[in-house]
Amino acid sequence: MMGVHHIGYVVKDIDQYATNLAEGVIVKRLYDDVQEADLALIQADNILIELIHPMKKSSFTYSFFQKGGGYHHLCYQVDSKGKAEEIIRKKRMIKVLDWVYAPLLQADVVFAYNKNKEVVEFVCQ
Repeated sequence: MMGVHHIGYVVKDIDQYATNLAEGVIVKRLYDDVQEADLALIQADNILIELIHPMKKSSFTYSFFQKGGGYHHLCYQVDSKGKAEEIIRKKRMIKVLDWVYAPLLQADVVFAYNKNKEVVEFVCQ
Protein backbone atom coordinates (compact mmCIF):
# COMPACT_ATOMS: atom_id res chain seq x y z
CA MET A 1 0.00 0.00 0.00
CA MET A 2 1.22 3.51 -0.80
CA GLY A 3 -0.26 6.93 -0.13
CA VAL A 4 0.79 10.55 0.25
CA HIS A 5 2.25 11.18 3.70
CA HIS A 6 3.10 14.90 3.53
CA ILE A 7 4.15 17.85 1.40
CA GLY A 8 7.48 19.52 2.19
CA TYR A 9 8.25 23.24 1.95
CA VAL A 10 11.55 25.03 2.52
CA VAL A 11 10.83 28.27 4.35
CA LYS A 12 12.64 31.31 5.73
CA ASP A 13 10.73 31.38 9.02
CA ILE A 14 8.71 28.42 10.32
CA ASP A 15 6.57 30.44 12.75
CA GLN A 16 5.72 33.13 10.22
CA TYR A 17 4.90 30.59 7.52
CA ALA A 18 2.70 28.59 9.88
CA THR A 19 0.88 31.74 11.03
CA ASN A 20 0.09 32.66 7.41
CA LEU A 21 -1.54 29.32 6.59
CA ALA A 22 -5.33 29.41 6.37
CA GLU A 23 -5.51 26.39 8.66
CA GLY A 24 -3.15 24.17 10.58
CA VAL A 25 -1.39 23.58 13.85
CA ILE A 26 2.23 22.62 14.53
CA VAL A 27 2.09 19.08 15.96
CA LYS A 28 5.84 18.49 16.18
CA ARG A 29 8.96 20.61 15.94
CA LEU A 30 12.67 19.81 16.27
CA TYR A 31 16.19 20.27 14.95
CA ASP A 32 17.32 17.43 12.67
CA ASP A 33 21.08 16.79 12.80
CA VAL A 34 21.08 14.85 9.51
CA GLN A 35 19.26 17.56 7.56
CA GLU A 36 20.94 20.34 9.55
CA ALA A 37 17.59 22.08 9.64
CA ASP A 38 14.79 23.18 11.93
CA LEU A 39 11.70 21.17 11.06
CA ALA A 40 8.03 21.40 11.87
CA LEU A 41 5.14 19.13 11.05
CA ILE A 42 1.80 20.87 10.60
CA GLN A 43 -1.57 19.14 10.63
CA ALA A 44 -3.99 20.97 8.33
CA ASP A 45 -7.26 19.05 8.25
CA ASN A 46 -6.23 15.67 6.76
CA ILE A 47 -2.97 16.93 5.23
CA LEU A 48 0.48 16.96 6.82
CA ILE A 49 2.86 19.75 5.83
CA GLU A 50 6.56 19.63 6.66
CA LEU A 51 8.29 22.98 7.04
CA ILE A 52 12.07 22.96 6.61
CA HIS A 53 14.39 25.80 7.57
CA PRO A 54 18.02 24.92 6.74
CA MET A 55 20.47 26.18 9.37
CA LYS A 56 23.84 25.51 7.70
CA LYS A 57 25.33 25.90 4.23
CA SER A 58 25.99 22.14 4.22
CA SER A 59 22.26 21.41 4.69
CA PHE A 60 20.63 19.26 1.99
CA THR A 61 18.13 22.08 1.30
CA TYR A 62 20.39 25.14 1.68
CA SER A 63 20.92 25.92 -2.02
CA PHE A 64 17.17 25.58 -2.61
CA PHE A 65 16.61 27.94 0.34
CA GLN A 66 19.05 30.46 -1.18
CA LYS A 67 16.95 30.47 -4.35
CA GLY A 68 13.84 31.45 -2.39
CA GLY A 69 12.59 28.10 -1.10
CA GLY A 70 8.95 27.08 -1.47
CA TYR A 71 7.53 23.71 -2.48
CA HIS A 72 10.30 21.12 -2.08
CA HIS A 73 9.00 17.56 -2.11
CA LEU A 74 6.13 15.13 -1.97
CA CYS A 75 6.49 12.29 0.52
CA TYR A 76 4.85 8.90 0.06
CA GLN A 77 4.28 6.40 2.85
CA VAL A 78 5.18 2.83 1.92
CA ASP A 79 4.81 -0.49 3.75
CA SER A 80 8.43 -1.52 3.27
CA LYS A 81 11.82 -0.28 2.16
CA GLY A 82 11.67 -2.88 -0.58
CA LYS A 83 8.51 -1.28 -1.99
CA ALA A 84 10.20 2.14 -2.10
CA GLU A 85 13.29 0.66 -3.75
CA GLU A 86 11.07 -1.07 -6.33
CA ILE A 87 9.31 2.22 -7.17
CA ILE A 88 12.61 4.09 -7.40
CA ARG A 89 13.98 1.40 -9.74
CA LYS A 90 10.84 1.05 -11.91
CA LYS A 91 10.39 4.81 -12.28
CA ARG A 92 14.14 5.19 -12.94
CA MET A 93 14.56 7.74 -10.17
CA ILE A 94 17.98 8.81 -8.93
CA LYS A 95 18.50 8.22 -5.24
CA VAL A 96 20.00 11.37 -3.69
CA LEU A 97 19.97 10.41 -0.02
CA ASP A 98 19.95 6.79 1.09
CA TRP A 99 17.86 5.49 3.97
CA VAL A 100 18.24 7.53 7.14
CA TYR A 101 16.22 7.82 10.33
CA ALA A 102 14.01 10.94 10.32
CA PRO A 103 13.29 11.99 13.91
CA LEU A 104 10.42 14.28 12.89
CA LEU A 105 8.57 11.33 11.37
CA GLN A 106 10.04 8.71 13.71
CA ALA A 107 10.72 6.51 10.72
CA ASP A 108 13.27 5.69 8.02
CA VAL A 109 13.20 7.79 4.85
CA VAL A 110 14.91 7.86 1.46
CA PHE A 111 15.05 10.71 -1.08
CA ALA A 112 15.16 10.48 -4.89
CA TYR A 113 14.77 12.70 -7.97
CA ASN A 114 12.12 11.67 -10.46
CA LYS A 115 12.16 12.29 -14.21
CA ASN A 116 10.27 15.57 -13.63
CA LYS A 117 13.36 16.76 -11.71
CA GLU A 118 11.36 16.80 -8.47
CA VAL A 119 12.42 15.53 -5.07
CA VAL A 120 10.41 12.56 -3.85
CA GLU A 121 10.65 11.19 -0.32
CA PHE A 122 9.52 7.76 0.81
CA VAL A 123 8.79 7.08 4.47
CA CYS A 124 8.61 3.54 5.79
CA GLN A 125 6.66 3.35 9.05
